[in-house]
Amino acid sequence: MNWFEQWFDSQYYHILYKNRDSKEAAFFIDNILNIITVKKNQTFLDLACGTGRHAVYLNKKGFRVKGIDLSKQSLIQAKKYENETLRFELQDMRRFSFKEKYDVVLNLFTSFGYFENNDDNQQVFQNVEKALKKNGYFIIDFLNVHKVANNLQVNEKKIVENIEFNIKRTHDTKFIYKHISIIDAENSYSFTEKVRMIQKKEFIIYSKNSRMKLLHTFGDYALNKYNSESSNRLIMIFQKI
Repeated sequence: MNWFEQWFDSQYYHILYKNRDSKEAAFFIDNILNIITVKKNQTFLDLACGTGRHAVYLNKKGFRVKGIDLSKQSLIQAKKYENETLRFELQDMRRFSFKEKYDVVLNLFTSFGYFENNDDNQQVFQNVEKALKKNGYFIIDFLNVHKVANNLQVNEKKIVENIEFNIKRTHDTKFIYKHISIIDAENSYSFTEKVRMIQKKEFIIYSKNSRMKLLHTFGDYALNKYNSESSNRLIMIFQKI
């Protein structure tokens, strides 16, 4: 089993990250909607949607949205918000269905670069291109690997719901790692998150091989200019050629 299949379905993943900021998600989505050209009732696909915070907000804004994710536990929470214009499905972004075409595909909050084989990352871009309508947008929100690698908070300890999480961060030339040791009463567990060190130039290669062009690059959720040394995020808006 891949690390992300095991960790994202663990109860401890959902406990550790239970306070993810819905206001931040709404702020980001509102800013994106001011950049791209979309109309009410157009369709969005949220790849690796998690518990659905971005998808739910988009749906409230009047858009038809589908979210897909590999985590059954995340989808249990997301499905509580389903309605006629909001659906969630268990699918793998490397092999998802192309029955529908979408105006916008989203991949947000560093939900990319988990795969051991770099060809899988290229495959995701090819899948997105197939799933997009003509002139549709692909928006990817990734970490800024330059800043993260140069400013790692190596050790961190968190207590959440009386559970102790000890986090150690490292990196090599390919991946950034987050090693998570958990102490829950008399039980202990360990998990490792890993995200590939993908730079902007590599994303551009993925996009060109998948018939998409880069329109915009931003460095945070306020959509300020991207700076490889100081920006917190690497946010890119591509368009299907």
